[in-house]
Amino acid sequence: MRAIYILSILLIITLNGCATVEIAKEVTKAGDSIKTTIQKAAKNQSDLEKTEDVIKTEDVIKEKEEIVVAKKKEKAVVNKQKEIAAINIQGRTLNQLTQHFGKYDFIREDGNTKTVRFNTSSCRLFVYFNLEVGKPKAEYYEIRNTKGELIDRKEKINKCFKEIQKT
Repeated sequence: MRAIYILSILLIITLNGCATVEIAKEVTKAGDSIKTTIQKAAKNQSDLEKTEDVIKTEDVIKEKEEIVVAKKKEKAVVNKQKEIAAINIQGRTLNQLTQHFGKYDFIREDGNTKTVRFNTSSCRLFVYFNLEVGKPKAEYYEIRNTKGELIDRKEKINKCFKEIQKT
């Protein structure tokens, strides 16, 4: 039975020999068409990736510019805080600051920097010490609200210093 089935298939193929050649030509054309489509798609993908890289680079440049602007604003606010400050914090030791403000609420050492925080109900005073020197002294400080934002208004800065001195 199997032999008859195979023989009938071979007869059909032999009788349709011309059709087989035509089918082979069409299959070749279809293969070439698919190959061309895949090449175009790969080129479009490559172009798309290049465009995405350019967009990502532009985004990075914009973010860097935003960071620079934000840092300049923060520096201006911190300088304003220093002008308004009731006492000179920079150059003081931790013992001097605790005598003036009372016990700190938080202290952390991170590498060569020690961060000390004095809390009140409305603000936080962050003081930074350089641990690489013999006797660490306050080198930088910031006054922030409870949400972590720099305080830039004179009234709020003065209020914060008054609250810190009470504790």
